[in-house]
Amino acid sequence: MRYAEPVHPPLAPARPRAPGPRILLVDDDPGVLKGLRGLLSDEGFSPVEARSAAEAVRLLDTPGQMPALMLLDLRMPGETGLELLARLPRPLPVPVVVLSGEASPVEAVQALKLGATDFVEKPPSPERLLTALRNALALSELREEQQRLREELARPGHLVGDSAAMESLRKLIARVGPSDTAILITGETGTGKERVARALHLASGRKGRLVAVNCAAIPSTLLESELFGHERGAFSGATTRRLGRIEQAHGGTLFLDELGDMPLELQAKLLRVLETKEVERLGGGLPVPVNVRVLAATHRNLEQAVREGRFRQDLYFRLNVLPLTLPPLRERPEDILPLVRAFAAELAGPNVPLVLAPGAEEALRAWPWPGNVRELRNFVERQNLLRGDGPLTLSPESLAGPASPAPVSSAAAPSRLVLGQKSYREHVDDFERTLIKAALEEGGSIAAAARLLQVDRGNLHRRLKALGLSAD
Repeated sequence: MRYAEPVHPPLAPARPRAPGPRILLVDDDPGVLKGLRGLLSDEGFSPVEARSAAEAVRLLDTPGQMPALMLLDLRMPGETGLELLARLPRPLPVPVVVLSGEASPVEAVQALKLGATDFVEKPPSPERLLTALRNALALSELREEQQRLREELARPGHLVGDSAAMESLRKLIARVGPSDTAILITGETGTGKERVARALHLASGRKGRLVAVNCAAIPSTLLESELFGHERGAFSGATTRRLGRIEQAHGGTLFLDELGDMPLELQAKLLRVLETKEVERLGGGLPVPVNVRVLAATHRNLEQAVREGRFRQDLYFRLNVLPLTLPPLRERPEDILPLVRAFAAELAGPNVPLVLAPGAEEALRAWPWPGNVRELRNFVERQNLLRGDGPLTLSPESLAGPASPAPVSSAAAPSRLVLGQKSYREHVDDFERTLIKAALEEGGSIAAAARLLQVDRGNLHRRLKALGLSAD
């Protein structure tokens, strides 16, 4: 009896392995090149060889052939590895690991100063060489990711907008963010100056945190201690040492919002911190070194304040190294819809559809938005609170209704008062509450309300507190 031969399925052809990272080997010794080529090929890399600095430069300049890393010998006839490193553009086009058996310690240090990631002595052990290569590639990937993040700054959650002004702003932040230069951010209230400061801090790569101080919201009598800190016993009530906001920002970024409201005497102390990189606590005897990048913002015209003697000229020049101005929302209407979508997703959640009724887009673009981006967010939040369980719907009527200025209640008018039940002071306080509430609703922020009422922002803060009102 014969049995059928077992049928085996044909073996699937092995999938070709994807080529690994290209490693440019620059060495004049054929034996070294052969050994490196075999080791790297076995580890999945794709080695490419050059036997001189000139040949390496030609390979680096070949379009589409840029290696992921260069393994460079320092001692070669003609142009040496050090000379090649010195003439390559900065930053180096690819990470470089130096390989040499004859280099002096001075040459090794010089190679690292010129940008080499690591130095490996000949003959290298396979483990040491592969570790150096993988570390250099990982570092290169990290730097590329950092650069990508810098270029992508200000997308949803940071700086939203499709206008040319916002695109230029994002590019500028990516370019100047990594520096330590002080930056002065100007623009109308509500344009998003604090968001720009946060984007600059993220782009800086600084390990410390962003510490924000609103110079207008803190009474001048407390602002000095808040900024510079104090020692125990420095004044009545100082029972413990307290680090100021400047020290809290050590290694990070200090953001001084509404800098134009800072008293002159504190401006002088801030200037000294910027110049000496040291801070002196109240009641302290020794200066404390600080590593802080300072960003400042204001809606005021500081040049005019300098002319009027309300702001120090030397501090203005010290902070105005790179002025950065945010245009008002009315000058960039193409940013309104992206902002609306971002706020809708933030406030209502990504699963709630946003519906623009006929004419809504035109109405949004036509509205002057005196409170800028903050007013727009308040409008979207108000519509979200009123929407119930349905979609978030924006219509021309909703814009012209709740977002319009709220009239002062006639119940507070003197002709309708019932006299004898409250004192004169109580009647005045009631009317002031009504007036401030109306200004806050119309302006959308304390700063805008202060301008509508033609009062100082700090005074309005104090009246809010005294009358038991919330700024929200």
